Amino acid sequence: MKGKQAFYRSFLILALCTVGYFYSQSEHVYRPVDKEAITTFNEGVQVGQRAVPFSLTTLKGQVVDLSSLHGQPVILHFFATWCPVCQDEMPSLVKLDKEYRQKGGQFLAINLTNQESSIKDVRAFVQHYRAEFDPLLDTDGEVMETYQVIGIPTTLILDEEGTIVKRYNGVLTEEIMDEIMDIH
Repeated sequence: MKGKQAFYRSFLILALCTVGYFYSQSEHVYRPVDKEAITTFNEGVQVGQRAVPFSLTTLKGQVVDLSSLHGQPVILHFFATWCPVCQDEMPSLVKLDKEYRQKGGQFLAINLTNQESSIKDVRAFVQHYRAEFDPLLDTDGEVMETYQVIGIPTTLILDEEGTIVKRYNGVLTEEIMDEIMDIH
């Protein structure tokens, strides 16, 4: 019995050492991929760059042009109704929208409409959370592609000149929302 236990312990130690060795070597494999990814970012979608202008229609049919908001701080928030994280954070975003507008900023919720099953889902989603904002509809996914949104939610904070000052890939926690309010 003790011989079997010693064998299994030795095997486990050898397996862990093997995994550790391959893990330590794997960093070198991914480093060139990271460098390549960094060089493929579009102009105007990362922190420190001027945001790429776009024009989208809202759920109620109003056309919103990002360049017309020059002179105001803007939050661009990409979401989808089927996204569990987007659903969880929506009550906080409704509050953020209200507070941000009171401070003179604009909150633009951009729905990834090309990934929705129906426009009715977007309307029901906004009504369910009693959102006062009228979401912009990215019906063909062009804005999502331009801003290289690879995961949702994704949020960009623009200053009054239209320069991206922050980019958040993922959920906006209460701490991050407080930070956003402190930026402007």
